[in-house]
Amino acid sequence: MGIDNDLKMLESFADERFYSSGLSELRKDTSFRDCLVEARQLINLLVSNQPENFMNPVIREKNYGALDYKKVAAICDKFKDSPDRLFGTRCSEEVDGCAEKKAERF
Repeated sequence: MGIDNDLKMLESFADERFYSSGLSELRKDTSFRDCLVEARQLINLLVSNQPENFMNPVIREKNYGALDYKKVAAICDKFKDSPDRLFGTRCSEEVDGCAEKKAERF
């Protein structure tokens, strides 16, 4: 939750400074906030009450399109044996299984 609050502050700062500094004139198609999309989606997933939705391709594309499933699997794997688990065992197992299946296809 602390990272979520920090990211909100950074996003707000990015919006304000990007335009007031004139950088918006240099990069009309991208904002500084656009650079934070992956971080925002990862935080949203980590604080989600239903992280298993990441396994649904439609929801993943809509809500977590910037996330790489391999990175999510690595994060889940890192915390699966930790006492401070990220969203429980079920998600960790599903994400790991999904990553393994996709890795086999490539």
